[in-house]
Amino acid sequence: MTHRQPSLMPDDRSHPSRGSLHGRLASLVLFLIPIVIGTAPFVRGAEPAGAAGTKAKLANAKAKPADGKAKPGAKAKPDGAKAKPDDARKAKERSDAVRGLAQRLRIGPGMTIADIGAGNGADAWTFADIVGPGGTVYAEEVGEGLVKTLKSEAEKRQLKQVRAVLGRDDDPALPPGAVDLVHMRLVYHHFSQPHEMLRGIWRSLKPGGHLVIVDQRKGTLREYVPRAERKGKHTWTAETTVVREAREAGFAFVACADESWYEKEPFVLVFQRPRDAREPGADPDPFLALAIADKAPLFLPLARPYARPVFIAVGEARGLIGPILGRSSGPGLEIVLEEWATQKDERQPLPANVSLPAVLTAQGDPRLGPEPIDAVFFLDSFHLLFHGPVLLAKLRERLTPAGVIYVLDREAQQPLSRREASHRRRVTPDLVKQEMAAAGFALWFVGPRPAADRFLLVFGKTEPAQVSPESDPCLGGPEIREAPATWLQENAWRLRGLTTVDGKRVLRQHPGQPLSVAPVAGAAGGRTVLRLAEENLLLSFDQQGGTYRLVECRPAR
Repeated sequence: MTHRQPSLMPDDRSHPSRGSLHGRLASLVLFLIPIVIGTAPFVRGAEPAGAAGTKAKLANAKAKPADGKAKPGAKAKPDGAKAKPDDARKAKERSDAVRGLAQRLRIGPGMTIADIGAGNGADAWTFADIVGPGGTVYAEEVGEGLVKTLKSEAEKRQLKQVRAVLGRDDDPALPPGAVDLVHMRLVYHHFSQPHEMLRGIWRSLKPGGHLVIVDQRKGTLREYVPRAERKGKHTWTAETTVVREAREAGFAFVACADESWYEKEPFVLVFQRPRDAREPGADPDPFLALAIADKAPLFLPLARPYARPVFIAVGEARGLIGPILGRSSGPGLEIVLEEWATQKDERQPLPANVSLPAVLTAQGDPRLGPEPIDAVFFLDSFHLLFHGPVLLAKLRERLTPAGVIYVLDREAQQPLSRREASHRRRVTPDLVKQEMAAAGFALWFVGPRPAADRFLLVFGKTEPAQVSPESDPCLGGPEIREAPATWLQENAWRLRGLTTVDGKRVLRQHPGQPLSVAPVAGAAGGRTVLRLAEENLLLSFDQQGGTYRLVECRPAR
C-alpha cells in the first residue's frame, strides 16, 4: 500500500518500495509553494460528547508556518544538487507546524505518538524530540525496506524512543490503547481499506486520544476512484470523505486546523477517540431517534397530492420518503449529495417497498431534467452542503411558482461556518434561512420540532402574498383523511386557509398560529361542526368512509 505521495525534502519521506510508478517518479522532483502564515486558533463550534475538553486545549497555542511539499509535475532536482537555503528553512518550518499541532493537543514529554506512513522519518524525528527519551514514537510503514531504514536511522540518531513498525493495508499494527496522538500526513488518500485502518487506529488510541489527518483536497470529491485502486494510484481524496469515514469508524470530530499548517492546499482535521466508548464502528455523535410514523404528517400535502417530489435525505430521516411518496401522484426523484457520497455509485438503502431514481450532484449541480418540481425535502441533509448556492439555484429553476421546500435538520446551539456545520452534522436555523434567502426563497413557516434535536422550516419560491389561492399548497381541504379536530390542530402551523367542496376559499386571519378547536353540539345530519375561536369560523364536515369533506365554512355568530 502506498500511504502517501512522496515529499521531496532531502530529509523528507519517500516511498520507493510501494510499487507506484508515480510514487517512484515523484521522488525525483521538488516543488516549492508559497509559505502561508497561519496563526489563528482552531475553529470553535458545538462539540459532540467528549470533545469539549479537547477544544479547550486547542484554543491557546499558535503554530508557525512550515515547509513546502512536492507535487506531481514539479521540476526534477539534479542528482547531487545541494539544498537551497530555502530548503533548510522550509524543513524547519514544517517541524514548527508539527510542534504547534502537538502543543495545541498538549502532547509532550513522556507521551506516545504514532506516525502512520512515516516514510524515512522526517516527522518521526520531530515527534521524538517532542516526547523526549521517556516517551515513545511508533514510526509505521508497510514496506519492509522502509521499516529497516527507519530502524537504522533511529539507531544512528540515538533515538531509542523511536520504534519502527511494519503495518498492513488493513491494520497499523499498533499496540491497543497505547497512543496519545496518531498523525498522518498525505497518507489517507492511499488507504485501500480505510474502514479497517481507521478502526485499527481507533483501537490503538487511549480513550481521549487524538487523530490528526493532513491531506488533500478541501471540499468534496472530484474523482471517484474505487477504494481497492487507491493503493496503486495517486488520487486526492476529499475532506468530506475523511470526515464521514472517520465518524463512521467511531471518531468524534474536534476541529479544522488548516490555519496552523504551512501550506494552502491541505486540510488538517482533528478527531478524538471518545473517552467513554469501548468499541469502534459507530458515530459517537448520532442524531436522536425520529418517530417516522408520528412525524410523517408534518410533511404530507394539505390538499392535492404532490406531483413530483424531490428528496435529499440522509440517515433515519429517509424513512419519511415512503409516506410522502404515498401521497404523491407522480414519480419522485432522489438527489444524492457529493458531500455524502464516497463512491460514484454509492446510494443509501431506500425504505421497504420504495423505488426511486437517483442522481449524484457534481459541484452542486444535480443535472435535473426539464420536468417541473413542486416539492423538495431536505431531510437531515442541509447541514452537509458545500455547494449549496449551485444546488439551490438549480432547484429554483425547476420549482413551480407555488413550489415548497421543507428543511428538517439537527440544530447547532451556536453559529458555525458552513464547513464546520457539515463536519459537525448540525446547522443553525439562522444559517439555513440566510442561505435560502440568498438563493431567492421566502420563509413561509417555522414548524414544530420533529425531535428534541431537530428543527423544521418551510420555504416557498415566492412570498406567500404572491401565491395564487388556486395553487397554494398551504390551503387545506376540501378532503382530509383523519378526524378534523386533530388534523386542524396538527397542521395549524402551516395552514393558511381552507377550501370547501364547492370551491370556496377562506384565508386565515392568523396563519401559522395555533388553533383552538371546539366541537359544536347538535349538528344536523350527522355532520361534524367545529368552532375556530381565533379565526371566528364554523366548519362543517361530512364523513364518507374514512374521509372527511369540508362542506361549509362560515363566520361564527
